[in-house]
Order: sequence, then structure tokens, then C-alpha cells
Amino acid sequence: MSILAAKGINPLGPSGSRVLLWVRAAAGFGFMSGYYYAIQHLPLSDAVVITYTSPVITAVAAALLLGEAWGRLDALGSVLCMFGVVLISKPGFVMSLFGFPAESIPLNGLLGAIIAAVMSSAVYLLVRVLKGVHPMVFVNYFAAAGIVLGPICSYVSGEKWSWHTERDWPLLVLLAVFSVAGQALMNLGLTLETAAKATAMNYSQVVFAFVFQTALLHEPTDSLSVAGSMLIAMWGVIALAKDAGSPRAAEEVVRNEATVPEMMLQRRRSHELEHRNSEFDAH
Repeated sequence: MSILAAKGINPLGPSGSRVLLWVRAAAGFGFMSGYYYAIQHLPLSDAVVITYTSPVITAVAAALLLGEAWGRLDALGSVLCMFGVVLISKPGFVMSLFGFPAESIPLNGLLGAIIAAVMSSAVYLLVRVLKGVHPMVFVNYFAAAGIVLGPICSYVSGEKWSWHTERDWPLLVLLAVFSVAGQALMNLGLTLETAAKATAMNYSQVVFAFVFQTALLHEPTDSLSVAGSMLIAMWGVIALAKDAGSPRAAEEVVRNEATVPEMMLQRRRSHELEHRNSEFDAH
């Protein structure tokens, strides 16, 4: 709210987009809830990798719902990604076919990560539909949805309130700051960059997750999880290669760079017009 007020932007956003903004906020809340649940019940790297299969889901959904192209490289990336998820989740009936005695990961954690992946894809699609909305408006709606849905879901799930310790408060504040910054930058990237390149950047989190898991949390991993993560990361490489080799994508990047000032000016004019209309209604 403070950032929007400083920029003179209506926190409610454009009048014709508010229903979709609330849907996007609810999907963002579902993503974060499933993601945090998966992190609590799965090894960090497994939770991150399974959750960030969302670009594949996004590509398929965009082809079906938005009419975007989905070629052979997209299909190859999807297959690699699904194989990677199988290697990480290690379902018993699949692993036994190949003679691996690997234990499967907890089902509830796996479901949480899958829900997070689906909700994240919904967020990506809605942000791309609402490209004219300022990124901080998305974050503001997401925060409002969390304030409303958080206590309700906590009560329904039987979560008990407990006062945080002195050690917890700094960590919670950092979590909030990083979440807001990450949401704002993600929305900005999806607004200004091509979809394939913007979503492929999420796979850099796989590398960070393995580093944090082994170096900071000292949680063990195995060769199958490493192999699965590499397969999923290959989808990010394929998306980048496809995007870099596409003349249309190159033209779109140039057009985006050329029209960013124009887009900002148009957005400011839109907000000024909406502000004048609000003053007229008040009068």
C-alpha cells in the first residue's frame, strides 16, 4: 500500500480487471500454502523441484486456453520434466519396475507440491492476461487475500496460535520481505519479458535449493533426485534456447524494450484518468 501510495496508483487496479485480480490473488495464496506445506514435509530440493514443474503446466495451459504455440521442443521439455518428477518422487510401483529399492516420498507432501505447481501456473496465466496492471497491484491483492484466507484456513485446519519467540520474529519479517520482493519481481518479469524466458528463470531455484539443502540444512540427497533435478532443469535450457532462436521472440524483446517508457506513460495516464473519474463520482 505504501509503494502504491507513493506512486499515486489506485490499489484496486483497473475497474475491468478486479475480478481476475482477486482470482489471481486466491491462486497465489493456494500456491504459497501448498509450497510451504511441501517444504515442511519433503526435503527442500524435492519440494522446490516438484513445485517448479509449473512452467510445463503453464505452457500446456497457455496452448489450450490462450492459443499459444506448443511445438516439439515444448513437448520434449514436458517429457523430460515428468521423468524428472518421477525420479524425485520415486513412486514405489514405478521404481520397482526398474529394480530400484528407493523409498517413495510422503504422499501428503507430494500433493502439496503438485497443488502449488498448478496454482502457480494459474498465477502465470492470469498475470499474462492482465499485462497492463502494475506489478505492485498484484502484490497488494495477494497480501489482502492472505489476510482474509490465512486465519480462515488456519482455523479450519486446527492450527493453534502461539506467540513467536525472539528468534522467530526476525525470520518471519525476512520471509515477508523476500516474499513481497519475489512476487513483485516475478510479476514485473512476466510483464516485460517473453513468457518462455521469464518462467525458465524459475529453474535457477533448483540449484539454490540443492546448495541450501546440503550446505545449510545438512539434509541428505541421492543420485536419483540429482538426476531428476537435472532433467527438469533441462527444460529451462530448452525454453531459453527456443526463445533465443525465435525471430518473433527477438522482435518482441526489442518491442518490449522500445515500448517500456510508452507503457509506463500510458499506465500513468490511465491512473490519472481513473483518479479524475473517482473525484467526479465523489462530487
